[in-house]
Amino acid sequence: MMIENIFCSEVELGALLGSLDIISDAYGAVLETCSTYQFHLRPSGLHVLAFQSSDDYTRRFLEGECGLVSSKDFSVVEFINSGVNASFSINKAVVEFFEHLTNLLTEFENKHIHTPLVVTGQYLGGYLAMLFTIWLQRTIDEKESVGIKNNKRPICITFGSPLVGDEALQCAISDRQKWKSSFLNVVSIDDHIASFFSSNSRYKPFGTFLFCTESGGHAAFEDHEAILEVLDLMASSNTGNYQKYDYKSILNSITSKALYRGASNQVGEFNMSLLREGITLQFREVGLLDNLSNDLIDKMVNKQENQKKTYKPRMSLNRMKESMANMEGYIYSRRSKGGYYDCYKNERNRNEIDGVNLVIRHHVILNKYWEENVEINSRMPQKEGANLRKRWLYSGNNYKRMIEPLDIAKHYRKFETNYITTARSNHYKLLEKWWNDDKKDLNPNEKMKAPNLNIDSCFWAHVEEAVLALRDLKNGRSSRNREDIKHELEHFMAYVMQSIKDYLVSSDIFLEGSSLMKWWNEYNTYKRGLCYSEFSQYMKSGRYKSYQ
Repeated sequence: MMIENIFCSEVELGALLGSLDIISDAYGAVLETCSTYQFHLRPSGLHVLAFQSSDDYTRRFLEGECGLVSSKDFSVVEFINSGVNASFSINKAVVEFFEHLTNLLTEFENKHIHTPLVVTGQYLGGYLAMLFTIWLQRTIDEKESVGIKNNKRPICITFGSPLVGDEALQCAISDRQKWKSSFLNVVSIDDHIASFFSSNSRYKPFGTFLFCTESGGHAAFEDHEAILEVLDLMASSNTGNYQKYDYKSILNSITSKALYRGASNQVGEFNMSLLREGITLQFREVGLLDNLSNDLIDKMVNKQENQKKTYKPRMSLNRMKESMANMEGYIYSRRSKGGYYDCYKNERNRNEIDGVNLVIRHHVILNKYWEENVEINSRMPQKEGANLRKRWLYSGNNYKRMIEPLDIAKHYRKFETNYITTARSNHYKLLEKWWNDDKKDLNPNEKMKAPNLNIDSCFWAHVEEAVLALRDLKNGRSSRNREDIKHELEHFMAYVMQSIKDYLVSSDIFLEGSSLMKWWNEYNTYKRGLCYSEFSQYMKSGRYKSYQ
């Protein structure tokens, strides 16, 4: 049995990367680059953009002249965002280099953005490759957000590049799946420049690290703690020798070893779990197992096992739509029973409880899916993909209109109050904001038909507050001023009437037994029919029966 077929994905990834000619092609382009940057068309047909840094600048870097600087102080890196109103720290060398690449950015966006590309560099040249790749990823995100789909995302392959930024930069990359998967740093265990920064600094890794040895041993790591541990072990053997490392021979050794991997006699202790053995093999492959603490392996095993157990809501958009379709079926089936909002809230009988239990699973799935995706996108700039791609944003708005009423029902079922101000989830607020921002760019069109779902997903929360206000008005025990309560109810009726005029509410709000109809009947009785608001006249005349 081939050992790379029985372990964790990082073992398989290491085996795959070791067999790819693309890495050798990229390094060949680095060796042939004599200026700050140069385009190459490799014999394999691969397009490569390679960066170089001067030996003098590398010397200054190694002498400590280039520390971390705040992104707030350099507009040239404002295209990276690590969160709302957040900043990150990045090595000063890459910022200074990048400031001189304005012409390249313009040329590339106009001529080369539609071509599959590998961006590469060694050491500080790798710094430039990373930042250029981030810029290109962000540019493609913005183009895709307005429907331009023919752009090609780059792959960044660096050689021996030290860590470039802090934890905020790490998060900015790692939170974007399409960015995160674009970075590969090839690092020789004997390359001391690569381990110039390790865990005793503020620097943090991102992307995938392919550690390798002169004999061709190689292992891919994506776990941030494991990467730092390897860099620490490399740094501990450093005697201050920071000579430039030639990766050509080591890449040849990797390619040769990838053609034939040892069989299961390398596996070792079969009583170990496959996951633990896979992680152990990674460190053994690069000759670091004997220097490693068991604590790290335990930590990595626990982390990966927990990830497997944890619910993963990153299902496909199509699968999410399946849950939406099931919810639509539930909504339709409850129209004869006063509407899905009240059925979910009241659970009148055994059959209704069974129906509610069926829909709870889809409710949970959809909430987890959108909470995670909104959280990820909330850490990105407003322009980036319009926070969510157009179809995601459209689906997110439909989800909010369909599912938030269920959260409102749960809230008021427990006799709680003030859902909008005290209990509304932030992901609903953000979806609403993004949707409204997106609508600003659209030409408004007059609606002439009632929607299937209320446009305002908080409609039922307004109804519930009106129910509570009427109760306070009737029993006279509230500490609130009666005139204030009356004004609140008048405001509510004006809100509902305007929603009707603008076709912003579903005809389901007028179903017999709905919370709105119960409120209206109770209010009309309390007023003894002596109510003259526009909404009251609309209801008393029976015109609501023809609303559709």
